[in-house]
Amino acid sequence: MLLEEAGFKVLVATGGADALQLFASNPVDLVLLEPGMNGDVVVEHMKAGHSDVPIALLSADDGLPESALRWVDGFVSKSESPANLLQIVEHWLDLRLLFAPLDGLTGGRARRAA
Repeated sequence: MLLEEAGFKVLVATGGADALQLFASNPVDLVLLEPGMNGDVVVEHMKAGHSDVPIALLSADDGLPESALRWVDGFVSKSESPANLLQIVEHWLDLRLLFAPLDGLTGGRARRAA
């Protein structure tokens, strides 16, 4: 997998319930979520406890309705080149660290994407 080859620890969920369980039991720095049924509910639960974790929608459909984008922090097209995808992930992680509260920084923590 591209992100693993770039040195990221990747957690893969098979559905919304699985994603929520992984999210609750593992510290993550970024969530890439494919649209599906109840995606807004999954994001709402994730944001309730960890509003600082960016959640991006990963989709092959570049023409997603505004309603699908209102509950996530960003969008990534599956048609992005591998280099661009890595740049986008790095950008979100850098922004998260930049805007993290000082008392929340753990210094040297491994970056993870789910």
